[in-house]
Amino acid sequence: MPSFAASLTGFVLRTTGYYRRMFSGGPQFQMNIAKVRAAALPEPDAKARAVLTMKQTEFGGRHVWHLAPKDRVPTAHVLFWHGGGYVYPATPVHWKFLTHMAQVHGWAITAPLYPLAPESNAAATTKWALEFYRSYLAERGGEPFVMSGDSAGGGLTAALAQLVRDEGMALPAALIPINPWLKLDPAHPDQTTIEPRDGILTLSGIAEGGQLYAGDLPLTDPRCSPIFGDWNDLPPILAFGGGDDILVTDARALKAKLPSVEYVELPGMLHDWPIFNFRESRAAQAKMADFARRVVT
Repeated sequence: MPSFAASLTGFVLRTTGYYRRMFSGGPQFQMNIAKVRAAALPEPDAKARAVLTMKQTEFGGRHVWHLAPKDRVPTAHVLFWHGGGYVYPATPVHWKFLTHMAQVHGWAITAPLYPLAPESNAAATTKWALEFYRSYLAERGGEPFVMSGDSAGGGLTAALAQLVRDEGMALPAALIPINPWLKLDPAHPDQTTIEPRDGILTLSGIAEGGQLYAGDLPLTDPRCSPIFGDWNDLPPILAFGGGDDILVTDARALKAKLPSVEYVELPGMLHDWPIFNFRESRAAQAKMADFARRVVT
């Protein structure tokens, strides 16, 4: 059974529709996107800045954040791609998660704020991400690192890993896709059953957001929906899914396609639960940290 905190959060989110409104299709969807874009971008708070080494750089006209522990050598270097349906920027929840991973688990994190739809699209965003990856690789100088991302960022993690392999570039030591969005078209029959329990996403929202992100590409293009890509010769993968998340069907499809994936799915857990601060989230975060530590040493 989910913890009380996880159950309560799922109930409150379903009841208030706080996130579901942001991820619902229709005329309001693009208005919501515009409203969020007009506001100041969320950033790591003062408390995080006080306890971590933190700086902001730019690449290709986009901000890139770097977080690292002040008091120790990093346990792992992690390239992290935030979620947000490919249309929304990183949220305070993302920054709290990344701050926790840096402070508690010793991660040195690089988090690019990549181009978003509808101004960008899958072809342009993955091209930008590949160019950034090339520069990050040069900066690492052959030292191992892990690549991770949540939701849409998990999809970008997978798509980019496939592109990197096809380009003959050095791959990360491992991938950690968190509740990844791997198939833009929400056509799995189980998703209709799960949707009433999902406190964050709606089928209409991800269908419309997926179309915005795909642009002129077919939804089955691996840059859009990496589940349709080639998963051979990729590094070890630790993936997460939740029983009350309409994207769990994507995570399950990955496990079915690639049985070697280490897969953690918990019943009753909402979308992106591993980046929250529930008891289950903290256990998942510790598992990520241990996995990352093992693959880079």
